[in-house]
Amino acid sequence: MSSFKIYVKTSALGKTGIHWRKVESEEYQPIEVPNLIKRQVISDENNQVVIVNDLIDEVKPSLIILRDNEEKKLLLEVTGIESPNRSNKLGRKVLNSVVWITDDLEDNEGILRKIAYSAISSILNKDLSFCKMVEESIDFFEVEEFRVNLNKINKFTQQVETIFKSDNSHIESYKEYYIANRSNSDLEKLAEEIQNHPLPKHWISWDGQTKNDGVLVVVTENLEKRNILHKAGVWRGFASLVEEPVINNSLLAEKKKQTVSSAEPGQHKKPPALPQTNQKTRLIIVLLIVAIIIIVIVISFQLLFQPQLPQKPQPQSQLEQTLESQQEQILKPQAQLTQTLKTQLQLEQTLKSQQE
Repeated sequence: MSSFKIYVKTSALGKTGIHWRKVESEEYQPIEVPNLIKRQVISDENNQVVIVNDLIDEVKPSLIILRDNEEKKLLLEVTGIESPNRSNKLGRKVLNSVVWITDDLEDNEGILRKIAYSAISSILNKDLSFCKMVEESIDFFEVEEFRVNLNKINKFTQQVETIFKSDNSHIESYKEYYIANRSNSDLEKLAEEIQNHPLPKHWISWDGQTKNDGVLVVVTENLEKRNILHKAGVWRGFASLVEEPVINNSLLAEKKKQTVSSAEPGQHKKPPALPQTNQKTRLIIVLLIVAIIIIVIVISFQLLFQPQLPQKPQPQSQLEQTLESQQEQILKPQAQLTQTLKTQLQLEQTLKSQQE
C-alpha cells in the first residue's frame, strides 16, 4: 500500500479541534490537507469558486471519486463516518473523513473501487466492515492530536481485494452521466457498477461535454445548491434533492445526441458546437433587406429615365362643337350689319362731295 497516500480528518480532545493529518507512518502524521479536495470544479454565476468538497455534505456519510489528469492521480474520499467510542469520550458526536490518493493506474483503480464498494455498503447499512475499520483505526492521542493505525487500514485494504472480486473488470462502465435523487436502489446499482467495471476514462456530462478529468462519483445527502452536481459535470451523482439547471432544453438535447453518437471508447473527441440559429436568422433577414433595396432602386431608375411619349390632340367633344357653331351664327349677322353700315357711310360721303 506504499503507492497510496492516506489522509484522515477528525477531532482532537483539546483546542486544536477538527483537522486533517497525513498518515505517512505510525509515528509521523503531520497536519496536512490533501490538495486535491481543494481543486476547483466550477465557477458559478457570482464568480465564486466551487471546490471538490463543496459537492458533498461532509457531516453526513458521503463519498467522492475524482480523476485528476494533470497530476495523473485518483482520489477516493469517504466522510461523515461516526466514531461511537470517541463520541462518548468527548461528549459530542465525532465524525471521521478518510482520503486515499494514488497514481492513476489500472491496478490502483481496482483497489480504490473495492474500497468504494465497501464504503457504499456501509452507507447502506448492508455491510458495516468499512465503518468498523474506521472506528478501530483512529483514536485520540494526547490532548491536541489523534493517531491513525496505518497497519489496520492496510490490512482492511488487502481483505477487500480478496473478498470483493470483479466479474467484468475488463468492461468499462456506460459513459453517459446519471444524476438523481438518492435512493437505496440507485446506491446498490452504483456499488455493483463500481465493483465490477472500470471507471470510464471519458464520460459525457450533463451539458453534453465529453470529459476525462474531474469528479466522477458523488454520494451525499443535503446540498445547498441542488444543481451543483450537474454543473460540476459528474458521471454518477446522488443526493437527497437534485435539480437540473434551466437552459434551452432543445439545444441541450440535440447536443447530447450528437455527442453520444460521436463518442468512441478510448478517444477524447471535442463535442460538436451548438447550432448557431440566431446568427443564421440574422443573416437571412439582412439578405432580404438588401434584396428589397436593390429592387426599389432598379424600379426608381426605370421610372426616372423612361422617355415621355408626345401627347395626341384630343378630339373635341360634341358640346364644344355645338358652342362653336352657335358662336359663329351669332357673329355672322354682326359682320353683315357692320358691312352695311360701312357702305351707307361711304354713299353719304360721296353725295356730300358731289353737292359741294
